[in-house]
Amino acid sequence: MLLNGFCNNAVVENMEEINVKTFRLTALMSAIALASLSAAPAMASPFPSSGTVTGVINFSQSINIDCNFSATATVVGSDVHLTGMTFSGGGGASFLCGSVVNPNSGPWIAVGAASHPSTTVTITGVGATTVLGGNCLGNITASVTDNGSGHDIVIVNQVVPGTPSNCTINEALLFAS
Repeated sequence: MLLNGFCNNAVVENMEEINVKTFRLTALMSAIALASLSAAPAMASPFPSSGTVTGVINFSQSINIDCNFSATATVVGSDVHLTGMTFSGGGGASFLCGSVVNPNSGPWIAVGAASHPSTTVTITGVGATTVLGGNCLGNITASVTDNGSGHDIVIVNQVVPGTPSNCTINEALLFAS
């Protein structure tokens, strides 16, 4: 009986030691996890490595025109590159879109958009041929907001240098997914 009691006490002491070590390890891991969460800023979901951007752009040079817009979006470092841009008519957009009025070959680059998906970004290289036979090319500012299922891109009242006169993007409502 004495031996049995000794063995039971040894098992209990070992179990207590194991429980203390397990508790310490659990506490340490919890502290590390909480520290990493509190140190990291809340981030919106990042852009996918590639996707599409679609929507409607309203702009003017001598006349006001709506064009349907489509492009491929690819993350390159912290930027998002838009390539394969197209304008098209239909659904309320002008028949001139895609025939007379076309985007330049690009890329249009949303600087820093991949690393800060809810922010204001500069989009460089934005250009198009125009109804007047000229073109516009320059940089614009856009508001990018994570909406949970993608990113809303809003562009309002941005002047782009052009010939024979400047172009104005009156409003663009785009969606990146």
